Amino acid sequence: MRSSLTNIQEQDFQRLFLQGNPLIDVRAPVEFSQGSLPGAINLPIMNDDERAQVGIVYKQAGREAALKLGHELVSGVVREERIQNWIAQIKKSPETVLFCYRGGLRSQITQGWLHERGVDVPLIEGGYKKSRQFLRSEIDRLSATKEFVVLSGPTGSAKTHIINSAAKFYPALDLEGLAHHRGSAFGAWDIPQPSAVEFENRLALGLMKLEPQSQKWLFEDESRLIGHCALPESFFKRLRESEVMMVEESFEQRVENIFADYIGSILHKETGDFLARSLFEKYRKATIAISRKLGGLRAQEVLEDIRVSEEDYFLRRDLGKNRVWISKLLHYYYDPLYMGSLERRQPKIVFRGGAAEILERLRNLRAAC
Repeated sequence: MRSSLTNIQEQDFQRLFLQGNPLIDVRAPVEFSQGSLPGAINLPIMNDDERAQVGIVYKQAGREAALKLGHELVSGVVREERIQNWIAQIKKSPETVLFCYRGGLRSQITQGWLHERGVDVPLIEGGYKKSRQFLRSEIDRLSATKEFVVLSGPTGSAKTHIINSAAKFYPALDLEGLAHHRGSAFGAWDIPQPSAVEFENRLALGLMKLEPQSQKWLFEDESRLIGHCALPESFFKRLRESEVMMVEESFEQRVENIFADYIGSILHKETGDFLARSLFEKYRKATIAISRKLGGLRAQEVLEDIRVSEEDYFLRRDLGKNRVWISKLLHYYYDPLYMGSLERRQPKIVFRGGAAEILERLRNLRAAC
């Protein structure tokens, strides 16, 4: 028995995602792990093993036999436990919406079982598949119709900090924050990156939230890949052809910015030895990862500087020597890489200045609108 409640149609998707309705993904955990919709939690109608069994029967004996097996596997105590899990979540979040892969049997059965208990909750017509198509199309649409301005500058220019400061008063989106990665070999966060699907969904939602603001939208200059998260082609193309605001800071200031983000904000006198050793090991591995482009001798030189810095930290809790290998990485690797990319791209630079000047420029642009 299905609920008569009005379900979520495609024309309502934008409102659904912008409102941030809680979502229950009733697909199996293996499907959920490959990517879901923004804000979804996984309360499956079938676990991975049950889904696999039903899938085999579907291929061998058809839909009706598979449906019969599904009801047999999810019955009695198992069915009751899952219904109670759904009800508990809906009581916590009454605006909850259900979905499965195509908005078909699994979400309809879930909806019907809940209706029998007097709990009516809508489902997404077209499910995960239709929603993903919508979110991808939003990235394409907004990339094609909105103006971007790109914040560029050499490594260590504190671009992400500028983006996040600007976002308090100017339409801006932190792409590295969405990707959980700083975008370089040394930039992995301690928490895992989202899946490709989750990253695209986060980007789509971020752009949708910017849409009511008519000014040019501000983004950091990024490569196609941020860690393992790939920027969609339409969005990346728009970034590459957009106007650029160039952050210009002294070499010394850029070293200090990197030192603060990668060393000073993490290590201090009270930091545990395990965390400290893990951090230095992480930077050694990152240096080895770029050693072919850096050059063997220079890589060994930087690795030795990291070793000396680690030794100095554990002997005296002194962090200052980390500035040595940071400086060398900028000089040997990151600055030539950036300048080469800039020469190839020849971007249209509309403003140059330090962090404070960039922020002041953005404030003035905001006030003029």
